[in-house]
Amino acid sequence: MELEKWFKTKKYPHIGLPITIKDYNWVKEYVENSEKIRLHSFLPLIHKSIVKRKFRANNSVLNPSGKRTRILGKPKVRDIFFASHLDSLILSKYNEILATAYERYLEVKNFNESIVAYRKIPISKGSDKNKCNIDFAKTTFEFIHNNKSKKLTAIVADVTSFFDNLNHKTLKKQWSRVLNETTLPKDHYNLFKSLTNIKYIEGDQLFESYGNTMMVETGIPNCSNKTEFVRKKIKNGKFFKEKGASHYCEKKEFLKKNLNLVISKNNSVGIPQGSPISATLANIYMLEFDQEIFDKVSSIGGFYQRYSDDLIIICEQQHEDDIIKIIRDKIETVVDLKIEPNKTKVFRFEEMKGKFTGFEIDEKTKTPNHKKTLEYLGFSYDGQRVLIKTSGFSKFYRAMKSSFKKSTSLAIHSKNPDKSLFKSRLYKRFTHRGAKRKLIYRPSKADKTVYEKTNEYYWGNYLSYINKANDSMKSINGDNFVKRQSRKFWKKFNDLMKFHEARLK
Repeated sequence: MELEKWFKTKKYPHIGLPITIKDYNWVKEYVENSEKIRLHSFLPLIHKSIVKRKFRANNSVLNPSGKRTRILGKPKVRDIFFASHLDSLILSKYNEILATAYERYLEVKNFNESIVAYRKIPISKGSDKNKCNIDFAKTTFEFIHNNKSKKLTAIVADVTSFFDNLNHKTLKKQWSRVLNETTLPKDHYNLFKSLTNIKYIEGDQLFESYGNTMMVETGIPNCSNKTEFVRKKIKNGKFFKEKGASHYCEKKEFLKKNLNLVISKNNSVGIPQGSPISATLANIYMLEFDQEIFDKVSSIGGFYQRYSDDLIIICEQQHEDDIIKIIRDKIETVVDLKIEPNKTKVFRFEEMKGKFTGFEIDEKTKTPNHKKTLEYLGFSYDGQRVLIKTSGFSKFYRAMKSSFKKSTSLAIHSKNPDKSLFKSRLYKRFTHRGAKRKLIYRPSKADKTVYEKTNEYYWGNYLSYINKANDSMKSINGDNFVKRQSRKFWKKFNDLMKFHEARLK
């Protein structure tokens, strides 16, 4: 039985049991019934804050080896809202409907190829493989590379608090437009209400209301094929996955006991970030802005691309100030959003001392800063070569160190007498041995000794990404500059392996 693409089960704990493959038939019937969706009562979202640490180089203080130290900067906090499992599948189904309508709407638009986030854009016509951020970044850098004879400006801007500030009236108008309707159909309107009148619960507060316990699926003694759900104590939310937490409580129990925990955001603008439909709605919201900016930039022979709330415009330097003024004006007057000056970066590309060079300038004073070059979608470009941003490698190395530390801790506290590391997992995740992408085989249900093909793929690790980026950017770089960035990983991996194996002796 082939499942609908929107039917993607998740295991995160919420109100009510997670939906499994066994629920497919009744869920499909429910979700595809527009009358039921019109009357559907959405449960409150569960809110969590995801904190991303940011490190900054400290040039004034060096470590003993003479390298710059790093200081912890202000962390970036993202507010994510999780829908209940059935609500999430409803949103996924309607996202499919809306995304299809959006693609149909864009087919005849001249800015079709400029909007790249949250879309499935084939690498070539008829291909079943889609483009990713590597391809989008390459298209941008290629435009600069192919126009070396000109003096260019690249303007990179970031829309302020994008999802949090979407105007509801504009969203409703564009949602209807994409569906080719004068107003939203009643089932779509019910989704619109749930997304614009946000009701949510703090996940930690709901957890605490049950005395720091969660429902966990366990086996029944003396019964090998049956399970039951019991409430168990868990230290904190970090261990939900490890302890197999399935849900906070049943829906009926929540409606009876915990409605007092529901918070109404009373938001006049904004939609929740994290729902299956939010990204498509954000793209739809920007239709008029995309059209106006593309037309203006195209009229002067420039380049425009938008990846969610990040946009980049490349034009000749003579149009620099005019374009900056236009994007700030249009973002406010057309879509009621803002681009803060401190979130706008301006870079120039021109020939200097016989070499095509890219560098940042101060928007107001035009003072050049040759130490900073264009950064976009995880890459940097200085007019000579494209490289992966160093922050990506730092993140990978920190993940490597953390995994070794965790594996060592598990080995020390395990019941295995040899106290060994799970080396194969570490090699697969952090070295070239796990970098090959391949089809996944699983044991047959009929015969466990026979392995059958699945529709799933193992997509490799970060080194797979590096290799793909290297191959893609080679036409600009002319050499394996991206791949060379990872040459120290193997030594770092083996140094960590030796250090942590010594701890276990």
